[in-house]
Amino acid sequence: MTAYCPVCLCQHGKSFATVFDRVLKRPEETWEIQRCQSCGFGWTTPSLSEDEIKHYYPPTYHGDTVHTIEAFLSGKLQKSRSWRGETEKRDLVERYVGRGRILDVGCGDGKFLWALDSRKWNRSGVEFAEQTVRLVREKIPDITFIEGDIYSHQLREGSFDVITFWHVLEHLPRPREVLKRVHQLLRPGGWLFISLPNFDSLQARLFQRHWYAFDDVPRHLYHFAPGPLEILLKERDLTVYKHVFFSPKVNFHCLKYSLINWSEAHFGSRLPYYIAKPLLMVFPLVERLSGRYGMLTTISRRED
Repeated sequence: MTAYCPVCLCQHGKSFATVFDRVLKRPEETWEIQRCQSCGFGWTTPSLSEDEIKHYYPPTYHGDTVHTIEAFLSGKLQKSRSWRGETEKRDLVERYVGRGRILDVGCGDGKFLWALDSRKWNRSGVEFAEQTVRLVREKIPDITFIEGDIYSHQLREGSFDVITFWHVLEHLPRPREVLKRVHQLLRPGGWLFISLPNFDSLQARLFQRHWYAFDDVPRHLYHFAPGPLEILLKERDLTVYKHVFFSPKVNFHCLKYSLINWSEAHFGSRLPYYIAKPLLMVFPLVERLSGRYGMLTTISRRED
C-alpha cells in the first residue's frame, strides 16, 4: 500500500472508501481508495502492475467494435443519441483551435476522431487494444491508428496542435511521465484537453463508495481533483487555461448511476432511486453553483 501521496508526497493519506469492480461484478474482491488530506489526490490500493491490470480489461470493454464501425459507415451511428457525446467533444475542442494535427490518447475505437472533419484535422489515435486497432485500420484507413501507448516511437515530438484524454488519464500509471511526454509531443502553443471524474465533486462526497466513477476500479488507478491536477500540469510546464463544466450529459449519467448504486446497495431495489429521481434535475444546478461538478475537464497549453 502506498504510504505517501503520489502528487505532493506527504504522508497524510486516509481511506475514503472501500469499493469493488462493478464492471466485472466481483464483490468478493475489494479495493481501497486513499485520499491525500493535504492536496486531495486519490489513488487505488493495492496497486497492480501493468501486466496485472490488463486482465481487468475484458474483450468487450470498448463494446462491439465491428457493430460500431458498421453503424458509422452506414450513417446510423451519426443519428444515435450516443453520437452527440462525440460531437460535444469536437465542439469543445474547436472553441479553442479549429484545425491542425490532433492525437487522442486511449482512443478506444476512435469515435471521437471519426467525428472530426478530415478536411480540417490530421487525426491520430493511440490505443493498446490490438484487435480494436486492427479493425479500425481496416475499415477507416484515413485515421492514423497506433497500437500501444503515448510513448510509441511512431509519435513525433513537437508535432501536435491538440492532444486529448477523454476519461483516460485516470487509467494510466505514472501520470507525471505521461504529462512529460505530452509536453514533448505538443508544439509550442499546443492545447491539451483532459476529461475525467472529479474526486472533489459533490457526487463523490455524497455517494462515496457508491459513486459511479468507482465502478471502474481497479482500472481507475488514480482519482483527480482540480488542485492536484494543476500541480502535475505546472510541473511539466503546461499552463492551466480553464476548468470547464463538461459534459452535462456524462455528468448526469454518473449522477444517475451513483443514485442507482446507492439504492440497490441499501434497499436491494431501485425503488428509492425512482422516488428520488426528480431531485436529479436540481442537483446539476447545485453542482454548477458550487463549482464542484462530477466531471472535471481541464484545458491547458504548452506555452514555450
